[in-house]
Amino acid sequence: MNHFQLAKLLKNIFFLFKKKGIYILPFSLLTYLAIFFYSPQILLYLEKQFQQKFVFFTVSEPILSLLRFSFTIFFIITFPFTYLGLISLANEFLNFKKSFFILFYFLGLLFFYLGVAFAYFLTLPYGIKFLLSFKTESLEANISLSNFVDFFSFFLLAFGLIFELPLFLALLSLLKILKPQKLTKYRREIFFFCVVFAAIITPTPDAINMSLLAIPLYILFEVGLILGKFLERINIREVDTQREPQPD
Repeated sequence: MNHFQLAKLLKNIFFLFKKKGIYILPFSLLTYLAIFFYSPQILLYLEKQFQQKFVFFTVSEPILSLLRFSFTIFFIITFPFTYLGLISLANEFLNFKKSFFILFYFLGLLFFYLGVAFAYFLTLPYGIKFLLSFKTESLEANISLSNFVDFFSFFLLAFGLIFELPLFLALLSLLKILKPQKLTKYRREIFFFCVVFAAIITPTPDAINMSLLAIPLYILFEVGLILGKFLERINIREVDTQREPQPD
C-alpha cells in the first residue's frame, strides 16, 4: 500500500463517517442506553445460572460495572455492523468480488458468534465451577460484581475474536504476508504455541479446560490454512478496468 492509497482510504473513511455519522451515533447511543437499562436483569439471570450472588465493595462499583457490562453486550450485538465496516476497509485493498465479499462477511459473523457461544456454554461454566470448587464450610465465596463483569466480558470477547483466526490467516495469505505452504512445515511449533496460549488465557490450570481452547484453536489454524490455499487458487477479486477518458 502506497501513500496515495492510504490517503484515498482515509479520505473515504472521513466522508463515510461524515455522511453516515448522523445516523450511526444516535443509533449507537440509543442501543447502548437500552442495553444499560436492561443490564441489571441480565446480571440477575447470570446470578441464577451460575448460582452465585454478586456483591460490591465500593459505592461506585455497581454503576461502573454496569457501564462495562453494557459495552460488552453492545459490542456483541452490534458486531455485524462493526465487522461490515472492517471488511469494507479490507475490500478497499483486495477488491473482492461481490459473492466473496458476502461470503467473507457471513463467515466472519459465524466464527465470531461461535466463539462467543463456545465461551458462554463451555469455557465459562466449567471454569467458574472449577474455581468455586475450592470453597469450604469456613471459606465461602463472595464474587465481586466488578470482577465477574471483567471475567465474563474478557472471555466472551476474547473467544469471539480468537475464532476469527481462519479469516485472519486467509486475509494475510491474500495480502501475500503469509504463505500457507510454509506454515504447514511448523505444525508442531504452532500446536505447542496453541497449548501455551490456552494455558495463559483459560481461567483454570487443568488439562481439560486448556484442551477446550487449545484443540479448537489448532483446528481453526488448520481451517485457516485450507481456506488460504483455496483462495490462492481462485480469483476472488474484481478485475480493474482502465477507462479511457471520453472526448469532449
